[in-house]
Amino acid sequence: MDIKTFLRNLPAFESYTDSHTNALISALQIEDCPDGFVFIHQGGIGGAMFIILEGSVGVIRRDQPNQTEYDVRDLREGEIFGLLSLVDDMPAAATCVAHGKVKIAALTQDAFKTLFDSAPPICHQLQFMIAVQLARDLSEQNEFLRKHMR
Repeated sequence: MDIKTFLRNLPAFESYTDSHTNALISALQIEDCPDGFVFIHQGGIGGAMFIILEGSVGVIRRDQPNQTEYDVRDLREGEIFGLLSLVDDMPAAATCVAHGKVKIAALTQDAFKTLFDSAPPICHQLQFMIAVQLARDLSEQNEFLRKHMR
């Protein structure tokens, strides 16, 4: 698999220069993960952002009051998860588990900070994506609270 071509086909990374894309590729750690591999535990610290190169990852949440687990969604090739891990050591809102063999590209928090020197536009894009994720999470939490306050 050609990582550069793969990234260039993702809307988040399609318009960057070769030097910025190459800097991102250098910062990524490519890993093959077995079925059932847990990338992020709900309540734990994520440690990295992940781009799915091959396979799928299930997102599972545990309802705190009664400890019931439910599937949130399945993520596929080209999707990104763990974005909030880049900026803060906040507890993860969900558990992310490999469904079958999965190949991922991981960007750690330290690599993200270093990437600002060599590819600021990509880091700004990732910050925008983080802001969108935070807005979605806040909206979801507000809806949950509204439902339970009635």
